[in-house]
Amino acid sequence: MASFIPGVSNVMADDASRLQHLTDSSFLSHFAQTYPQPTPWRLLLLPSETASLRADLRLALSVANRANTVKTARSWDAIFSFWAQFCMPLGVSPCLRDVPDPETKLCYLLVFAIRYQATGRTGKSVQANTVQDALVAVGQGISNLGQPDPCFAPHGTNQHPVLAGFLKRLRSQDDPATRAYPASLTIIRGLYDVFKLNHPTQGRCTTMTLDLIIVAFYWLLRPCEYLHGREDGQSTPFRLCDVQFTANDTIYPATDPLLNDVEPASLTHASLTFTDQKNGVCGKRITQCATSDSLLCPIRALACITSHQRLHGTPAKTPLHSYYNNHAWHHVGYSLVTTTLCTSAAKLCHITGIDPALLSARSLRPGGATALLCANIDKDTIKLLGRWKSDAMFVYLRIQALAYHMNIAQHMQDHGSYTFAPGVYNASVPDPLPTQLPAAVATALSPAASSHA
Repeated sequence: MASFIPGVSNVMADDASRLQHLTDSSFLSHFAQTYPQPTPWRLLLLPSETASLRADLRLALSVANRANTVKTARSWDAIFSFWAQFCMPLGVSPCLRDVPDPETKLCYLLVFAIRYQATGRTGKSVQANTVQDALVAVGQGISNLGQPDPCFAPHGTNQHPVLAGFLKRLRSQDDPATRAYPASLTIIRGLYDVFKLNHPTQGRCTTMTLDLIIVAFYWLLRPCEYLHGREDGQSTPFRLCDVQFTANDTIYPATDPLLNDVEPASLTHASLTFTDQKNGVCGKRITQCATSDSLLCPIRALACITSHQRLHGTPAKTPLHSYYNNHAWHHVGYSLVTTTLCTSAAKLCHITGIDPALLSARSLRPGGATALLCANIDKDTIKLLGRWKSDAMFVYLRIQALAYHMNIAQHMQDHGSYTFAPGVYNASVPDPLPTQLPAAVATALSPAASSHA
């Protein structure tokens, strides 16, 4: 019985499938060097019309391949190989061509999913979102082999309802400690009381960490977009060349030495330009305005980061998490930001009601979004700013918004110090609400409103 041979066991074919963008001569030269043999490799030339079709197919495949990053493609290949190993002892082809019944195909996927959730690829349990990503990789692999994606309902474009319900249940069973819980501005402001910015050896590291925290909060950044060593295959850190400022109606790239002569107080706007960050449109910018707070201002924080890098002659493509200290370049990483936030949260737990054990570097993204919701910013605006393509963000955002306002950063500044009812925000309660509700919601829930109902 014929079956799919994973790439790791069929390296020649796997290699060839990734080299469709090469010319015939380059393709032949690669095989001659990589896979030498006594009889030289030669090309089998196709008829002219077929060759034209082949050239167009190569172009189309090269465009399709660029849709995913190299890391994502490798990850999907590894998951499909894992799926092939799952299918082998069951006597079925990994593309499920010998399983005609769609419901039976779904059964194989569900069993694979439940086992993947328990062990992953490394023997450790994984979250529901990781299981979903694995199922997407399996479905895509099956589709690439010419068979219908079994993750979708037959003759439909939506995920199979049984599979959707299964994943929803898995999410509800995820360990609360693995979720992204919001960090409020109260915690961020507390950092200035906990850490010494003028420390002779650690001052620069502390200053850079606090500035990155502020930038991540206001721009709703993922850890991999502002920290070292958190690449996820879909996003990369923003760089010095991705930043620009506005002062006195003049736009300055962050690399421009003229910024050294501009007073920080005159900076009114700053923007981050997307290159290959997740869900961002290449070349588009997200701009924030200066706030009235001299400490918790996204423009001031970003200006401090870029000014430091410019002062030390860093290249334009240097990530924003890089800083110079003690005659060497260093980087701010995930664990440092997590520890920093937890330290402040532990001292302010009696005020915020936020359990420090639930916070991490991932908490700044939902933290900023929760501030927007408390400011009555509508969810479509938040989705645009946070680059969410669905309402999945509301899994960890705590309230709904009712109105739209401009100057987003100022609203985040005014409403970012939200608090939670004592004892409510802990791992045993899946969806706590801030005590600060939008005015319309508070009015609707008031006793007076209830008496008129």
